[in-house]
Amino acid sequence: MMRSLQSRLVITLSACALGLAIVAGFVSYGAAFREAYRFQDDQLLQLAALVDTRNLTAADTAMHGLPLQDHDYRLTVQRLGGTFPVTLADGFHTVSTGGHTWRAFVRTVGPSQRIVVAQPTEGRNEIARNSGLRTALPFVVFVPLLIGAIVLTVRRAWRPVQRLAGEIDKRRNTDLRPLDTQGAPTEIEPFVVSINRLLARLSKALDEQRRFVADAAHELRSPVTALVIQAENLDRALAPAPLDAETRNRLTRLKSGLQRTRTLLEQLLTLARAQNVAVVAVTPLTLLPAVREALEDVFVLADRKRIVLDLVDASASAPGRPGLRVLGTKRDIVTLLGNLVGNAVRYTPAGGTVSVRVSATGPDVVIDVIDSGPGIDADKREHVFDAFYRASEQREPRDHGGEGTGLGLAIVRAIVDRLGGRVTLKDASLTPPRGLHVRVTLPNPDALPPTTRSPSSLPPSR
Repeated sequence: MMRSLQSRLVITLSACALGLAIVAGFVSYGAAFREAYRFQDDQLLQLAALVDTRNLTAADTAMHGLPLQDHDYRLTVQRLGGTFPVTLADGFHTVSTGGHTWRAFVRTVGPSQRIVVAQPTEGRNEIARNSGLRTALPFVVFVPLLIGAIVLTVRRAWRPVQRLAGEIDKRRNTDLRPLDTQGAPTEIEPFVVSINRLLARLSKALDEQRRFVADAAHELRSPVTALVIQAENLDRALAPAPLDAETRNRLTRLKSGLQRTRTLLEQLLTLARAQNVAVVAVTPLTLLPAVREALEDVFVLADRKRIVLDLVDASASAPGRPGLRVLGTKRDIVTLLGNLVGNAVRYTPAGGTVSVRVSATGPDVVIDVIDSGPGIDADKREHVFDAFYRASEQREPRDHGGEGTGLGLAIVRAIVDRLGGRVTLKDASLTPPRGLHVRVTLPNPDALPPTTRSPSSLPPSR
């Protein structure tokens, strides 16, 4: 069974058009055929009325007496009683004689004088058929044109549906705005309205889930922070006392576990802020100061692992020209870069390099973070943006900052989506170690048209 409604419409309408065209062609052919017959009968009648019997000699009783010929047909006029039987009454007759079938008109023109005007039916039929075919020929040409018009009309009528489908396909998974019903066919408008209601319910459910996670993390942050402080106090209090290695190891693991828990809660709160969809007006932000602040936050960890942090400004700003700017808050950019560079430092072996490069490409601002770590397999690159997903079991020792939560790239994706940008992953090198090249593309407010350079509406950072 054909599932394509568009194809079914085209085939059904084309079949109906073809059937109607065939019927109309036959009807037109028949009507033209009969009309040609009537026209030729009228010719016989008119010719009979014009015949001057005084010009008909005895020889005119022959079959070809007084012939009127052309290349399409032949008319014969003679006195009745020769080839045609004298018993024919006045009027039209179809007579078979002399090996041919004739259409004849008999007329009495005077006392004992009757004439017959005849024409072979073969010529008449040929003329009638040609007339019928000329009448039906437009329908033969009309059918392909009509089918083409049907295909174009159905496709054009389907464009609003395809537009809605394309709009949905292009959306990010966090974009739950209702679909625009303007221009949608009336027949599918109830379907679009139902989808919008579903999107509204889904958006509400996700908001409640995020709010629950944020509230839970917020409520847990204070007691966990208190436990961290108590563990630090306990460690300081027991420092002068001689402790066996096992007790000291347990105390160290306690402090490390509490610190990881606090980091996890902080990341959960950060993710909740990044996913917040409330609207607030923001102004263009100069990028480089925020990038430097993010690098300062991870400098200690990089220094501990002897990793070289490199910042390259490839925007080539001219004197007096402002540096690269993006639409967003400083907290957004610092959080975004902090997670990207932090991940790069954690997964890059000691003595490696992490490079941050900012540049402008057309209407976009591009931020590249490139490391010399193990990289991420191609089949895992999309999954690493999921919360708590880890692409590799490789971990750095905890004293080297290996306390990742699995939320860093999820936070990055949430911020980039909210700022209207894109984030992509690829290998930094074709040879091992492959490393990882993360590219973040954000809209450049200075490259936008003047009417769109005013403060933009973006979700806030709470």
